[in-house]
Amino acid sequence: MTRIRIEELLVQLDFDRRLLDELRAAGLFESDELALEEADELRVAAELMRSLGVNAPGVQVALQLRRRLIVLEERAARVLRTLLEERER
Repeated sequence: MTRIRIEELLVQLDFDRRLLDELRAAGLFESDELALEEADELRVAAELMRSLGVNAPGVQVALQLRRRLIVLEERAARVLRTLLEERER
């Protein structure tokens, strides 16, 4: 699995180290290397904090909801594929 150093992401995202410290205090992004999915979550966190002024606990809630939504979308796609396959039989 590909991992990305968090320091590289901070530079790419132009993300303030203090904001990362706030996120880490909330239990997020504690590793120095992130999987691609986690890197995308850090991008989302950066956008929420910078553009919308969301605090670290708010980011934590938003990311949990985002994860749930992704799982539900995947389930819905599987159900739809199954229904379409059954219809074609």
